[in-house]
Amino acid sequence: MSTENKTAQLITKLIRETAKGNVKWDVKNAPRSLNYETEQSVPLYIQTEYKNKTLGVYDIRSKYFTDVDEYSWKESIGFCIVDDEERVVWEANEYSPALLELFNTAREQAAGIDDILDGLLSD
Repeated sequence: MSTENKTAQLITKLIRETAKGNVKWDVKNAPRSLNYETEQSVPLYIQTEYKNKTLGVYDIRSKYFTDVDEYSWKESIGFCIVDDEERVVWEANEYSPALLELFNTAREQAAGIDDILDGLLSD
C-alpha cells in the first residue's frame, strides 16, 4: 500500500477518533522548520499525541510569485509527524477533502467552540 493511501487512512481514522473524543487536539507553536527560512507562514498549528507519536495539522500560507517582485498568497492545509525534538520528520501538503475535514475538526475541538457557543446561547 502506498504512503498516500496509508496517510489517507490515518487521516480518516483521526477524524473518527476525534469525533468520538478519543483524540484531543491543542493549539501549539508550529515547529520551527514550518515557519523559518521559508516563503510560507503557518498561522495556526494544532497538535496531538496519537499512539506515542506527535502529529500536527496546520494552515499554510505561501507566497505564489507571478513575477520577480509580484506575488499573492496561497492557502492550504498540511499534516505532519514531529519527532521528540520538535522537528518535522514527515509532512503531507496535498489537498484532500479529508485533510481539510481533519483540520476543521481539530480546530473546533482545540478552540472549545461547542462550549463557547453553548455558553453564549444559555440564558
